[in-house]
Amino acid sequence: MPMNVTVAEEDKLKRKLSVEVPLDEVQTVYEEVYQRLRTNVRVNGFRPGKFPRQLAEKRFQSAMAGEAMQTLVPKYFDQAVSELKLQPATEPQFDNLEIDKAKPFRFDVAFEVVPTFKLVPPASFKLKEQKAKVGPKEVDARIEELRNARGNLADKGKKAAEAGDWVTFDFHGTLDGEDFDGGHGENQRIEVGAGQYLPDFDAQFPGIKAGEVKEFAVTFPEDYGQATIAGKEVRFRVTAKQVEQKVPAELDEAFFKQQGEEVRTLKDLQAHIKTQLEQEQEREAMQAYQNQLADQMREKYDFEVPEALVHQGLHEFEHKLTHDDPEALKDEQKLEQLKSEERTKIEANLRVAYAVDSLARQYDVKTSEEDVRQRFYLQAYMLRQNPNELAQSPFGRRMMMQIQQQMITAQTLERLAQDVLGAAKGKAGGKKAEGEADAEGKEAEQEGGKRAAGKGRTAKDSTAKDSTARDSTAKAAKTAKGKSKDAGD
Repeated sequence: MPMNVTVAEEDKLKRKLSVEVPLDEVQTVYEEVYQRLRTNVRVNGFRPGKFPRQLAEKRFQSAMAGEAMQTLVPKYFDQAVSELKLQPATEPQFDNLEIDKAKPFRFDVAFEVVPTFKLVPPASFKLKEQKAKVGPKEVDARIEELRNARGNLADKGKKAAEAGDWVTFDFHGTLDGEDFDGGHGENQRIEVGAGQYLPDFDAQFPGIKAGEVKEFAVTFPEDYGQATIAGKEVRFRVTAKQVEQKVPAELDEAFFKQQGEEVRTLKDLQAHIKTQLEQEQEREAMQAYQNQLADQMREKYDFEVPEALVHQGLHEFEHKLTHDDPEALKDEQKLEQLKSEERTKIEANLRVAYAVDSLARQYDVKTSEEDVRQRFYLQAYMLRQNPNELAQSPFGRRMMMQIQQQMITAQTLERLAQDVLGAAKGKAGGKKAEGEADAEGKEAEQEGGKRAAGKGRTAKDSTAKDSTARDSTAKAAKTAKGKSKDAGD
């Protein structure tokens, strides 16, 4: 006997299902649970697997009910959303989870569905193509950077320090005439003009010479990390011990080999660097295209998004305020204003996420497990974490999913950017063709117009389809298992 399902549309996105599981299915599952109990549970006074069913149903009533629901709820929830062609966008909320082996099993579940909308065609977006432009000056500048990075330091003797030089120094600081924790050090190093320390401290090193002693005062910022000196004036005595200058590496065979196996001469190096700089500019241009497209999507898309996801975002925002701006939580008016502004951002970002997700399916964008794993390992090492251990943690699993989604988003927006730029080139080509047609005669003009119209129809037809975001049924079903287990216990 098939299940019975009724669906109530509580608003545009909210759905409530009432599911009835047939009695014969309930009894079948209870029998399976009983058989597992007989195999795995020992009862005093009975041989293994020989205790009566009535005893099992009495003593293990709660456990049997919980296990039965853990089997039935996700199965029939999945079946219901599949038959009704629903795409849950939020965690399902289950209700009336009470089961009786002698009756059909009924339960309710509420959730919000993925919104439906029409994709904006690529021709509606605007991008200005940025072509890579690399000249001899840029190439020479990069080669000098490489020479300096691989160069050596040479003692300047008593010559004054200049920007780019390195100074080795000792320092001793006092607060109100007294020493303080961290207020002295020996053989410290600073690159002159690099801004490594507070500006008033850095300013003492241009022009300093080895053996020179300087005394000066520095007022620390109010928000300085060390509370004992935050917002206070500290007097320092600095002794320069050595001044060194960077000597760039020679453009020799050893230097060329460091740049790549194909680099043997200065000409090879220049060509290699030129290619690198062009690739960097192309990546920067693509990143700019992606940011511009995301911004334009926020303006062009306007459809309802699941309220539960908005509330989740606002909850995370308030939690973040406890660290970033705790005073805002005490000012009700300011808090409401901040939440209103954040709500607008969350809704816009959700729309972009749904649009990108739909485009990803249209473009058939996929990521390989190996690519995701490599990026995950890289980020794990940056966090100084063991990647294998991190991957087993809830944080690591979320991180893996985020990396995969970031990769899909980047690839999708890259494909969209190519379509947008291609559509723009097509328009420019069409105008050029019209001009040539005017010169060549009416017949050629008509033929060119037919070709342009055909391209326009193709682009429109391929992008004006109704769209929905990725199927989240699996996630909802997994949650159903957890909630039904809790209810059984």
